[in-house]
Amino acid sequence: MVAKKMLEKHKDVARIDQESKRTHGWYVRVRFMGKTHSKFFSDGKYGGRYSSLLSALAWRDQTEISLGKVRTDRHIVTVSNTKSGVVGVRHNEKLNRYEVSWVNTEGRQGKTSVSIRKHGKEKAFELACQIRQQKEAERLGLKKPTPLRGRGKTVGRKAAAKPNTARGKAKAGSGKGAGGKSTARAAVRKSAAGKTASRRAARA
Repeated sequence: MVAKKMLEKHKDVARIDQESKRTHGWYVRVRFMGKTHSKFFSDGKYGGRYSSLLSALAWRDQTEISLGKVRTDRHIVTVSNTKSGVVGVRHNEKLNRYEVSWVNTEGRQGKTSVSIRKHGKEKAFELACQIRQQKEAERLGLKKPTPLRGRGKTVGRKAAAKPNTARGKAKAGSGKGAGGKSTARAAVRKSAAGKTASRRAARA
């Protein structure tokens, strides 16, 4: 079991043995959305060659989870010749947009783009990377990441509804106030009419 684990090829994990520098351990490198996260696990620090490998694999998996990267052990050979640094995502300066390309389950190429003018450069890049990640997950038969949509609109609608509610209450309150004034006026008139009737009766 241990020997098999040691001989297996582990994605994003490389063995480093440099006698001249007395460096022995496992080097982990996780790439996601144009950024690289890396860490070295020394045999001496982590309790030997096998224990350091287990620590390296655990760190790799946990790092991918925290970044939101889809976990897969399939080795996909890709070459990024784009300025964005992300495979399948290209910055088209002339058209001011990020272009996304992928290969579907049938082996056909798909393409789409995200406008920088509409979303801004940072947000457009993020959306383009999300599209690429989702398409890659579909191709590998994995669960797609759930996109966060509609929250802003919902909050906006709720916020917009509050002033209307306040106005309705204000109108209702003003209606009550008007009704109270009308009742008071009626009472004054009734009292005045009663006094007039009493005076006439006294004269008679």
